[in-house]
Amino acid sequence: MKDINLIPEEIKLHEINRKKRVMNLISFVVMVCIIIFILLLPQIYIRNLESERAVLNSQLNNIKDKKNAYSELQNKMKYYSSKQSIIKKLSKKKIDITEILNDISSNIPDNVSMTDIKFSGNMIEITGDAYMNKYLSDFMLNIRKLSYVDDIDLLDTKKSDNGLIQYTLQIKLKVV
Repeated sequence: MKDINLIPEEIKLHEINRKKRVMNLISFVVMVCIIIFILLLPQIYIRNLESERAVLNSQLNNIKDKKNAYSELQNKMKYYSSKQSIIKKLSKKKIDITEILNDISSNIPDNVSMTDIKFSGNMIEITGDAYMNKYLSDFMLNIRKLSYVDDIDLLDTKKSDNGLIQYTLQIKLKVV
């Protein structure tokens, strides 16, 4: 059996044209979508990069804050270590009053007495009585021999009513 196509040629052409138009329309829509995608892809990439940049900037600011805190901590450590070294120096330089009093009491002759001792910085002022100038000069020589004594001066001497010599000595201590 043979098929005979009874559809007129016009309708056939119309059908073919319709299929071509649909194909052309689909191709056009696909091309428009591809063009839009190509145009939007860089914008999407730029937004993605900007969001990464914002994250990196926040991390950088966080690192800067930590760096500032670290440098501040380093400065405080330097400050405190300098203060600590000053404290150590002062501890080495400090005057041991008990040692000084022990040395003075062990070097005082039998005929010399002390009535008053005043400390002021690196100066000591001793007031007392002696039977004779010789004993007072012996006392001054004994004190001068101490390693931490820089200078000793006799500020005042008076003869008292009871026959004793009242004296005032000023001892300057070495500042190490």
